[in-house]
Amino acid sequence: SWPRFGRKIRVGMVGLEGHPSLVYDVVAKHPDLELIAIAKDEMPVAGLTRRKAFGRTRVYDGFETMFQRESFDVVGICNTNGHRARVIVEAARRGWHVAAEKPVALNGGELQAVREAISKAGVGFTSLLPMRYEPPLYTMARLAHSGAIGDVLLMNAQKSYKLGSRADWYNNPALFGSTMQWIGVHMMDLMHWVSGQRFRTAYSYEKSVEQPAGSTMENVAGAVFQLENSGVATLNMDYLRPNAAATHGDDRLRVAGTKGILEYRLRDGLLSLGSGSADLVKPPLAAPPFPLFLEFLLHVYQQRPMLIRREEIFHVVEALNAARQSSESGCAAPVSGPGAA
Repeated sequence: SWPRFGRKIRVGMVGLEGHPSLVYDVVAKHPDLELIAIAKDEMPVAGLTRRKAFGRTRVYDGFETMFQRESFDVVGICNTNGHRARVIVEAARRGWHVAAEKPVALNGGELQAVREAISKAGVGFTSLLPMRYEPPLYTMARLAHSGAIGDVLLMNAQKSYKLGSRADWYNNPALFGSTMQWIGVHMMDLMHWVSGQRFRTAYSYEKSVEQPAGSTMENVAGAVFQLENSGVATLNMDYLRPNAAATHGDDRLRVAGTKGILEYRLRDGLLSLGSGSADLVKPPLAAPPFPLFLEFLLHVYQQRPMLIRREEIFHVVEALNAARQSSESGCAAPVSGPGAA
C-alpha cells in the first residue's frame, strides 16, 4: 500500500547507533529502495548485512572511502554523536539527501556548519525522532494544535532508562555530548512540537552520581525552560530505572493549557482532561499514514507534507546546547538563534 517512486533510490548508511532501523526497515520493505553500502562506526554491522534484504550491501571501514567510491540519493547517518555533524556536511556537499540520528550537532559551531551545508546544497534533511510517530503522542499534538486545551503554559517531561551495558563512547564527552543531548532531545522535540512554542532560556543540571570509576555519562539530569509565551517547561532524566522493571524506559509528558490537560505515560497511553470533564479519559488515537523515513522520501521526491520541519530540528538543538552551557556554567543560558557559537 506504500506509494511508489517510479525509480530506484540508492541509500547509504554511516553507523548503526541510535535508531538506524527507522531507515533500514523501510528500505527492506520498499521495492524502490536499495541499501547500496554501509560504513562502519562503533556498532558491528554483521547482523544487518546477514539479512536477506541486504545480502549485496557493500561494507566499508570508514565513511571517507565509501563516500569516494559510491554514489547515493540519500544517506542515513547514525554514527557517534561527536562525529555526526561532519558526516552530514560531507553528504550534503555531494548533493545527497540526509536523514540523521539525533542530535544533529553538539554545539553552535557544528550546528551552523550543518545549516549552511544543507542550505547551500538544497538537499532534503531530517532527523530520526520517532516519538512523533507514536499514535498517543501524534494524537496529543493533533489535539493541542486543534485548540482542545487552549494555550499551552506548562509542560513536564520525563525520560527514565535502565543503564544496562554501554559502549565506551558514552563515557567520552567529545563523542557522547551529554545525557540532555542524547535522550533529552526526544522530549524537547515533543514539547516544542506539541505546544508550538519556542524555548527562550534554559537552566540545567547534569551529573554522574555514584557510578563506577571512569564513568562520565550523566545518570541524573534536569532542566527548566522558559517558553516564548512566558510559560514553563521542565524535563527530568535518569539512568536509574531498575533492571527488573518491565520496560526499558518510563516516558512521560504532561501538557497543561488554558482549557485542559493532556497526559502521556508509556504505561497508560494518552489521557485527556477538558474544561468540562470530571475525570481523565482516553481519547481515540490517530496515527501518521507513513513511517518517518518513507515520509521523508515522499516529502523529498513528491513534495508531500512531513511532520518534522527542518527549523524545528535546529531550534531544539539550539535549546539543548543552551541547556548544556547552563549545566557547565551553573547559570541560566539564552537559547540562541542561527549563527551562535
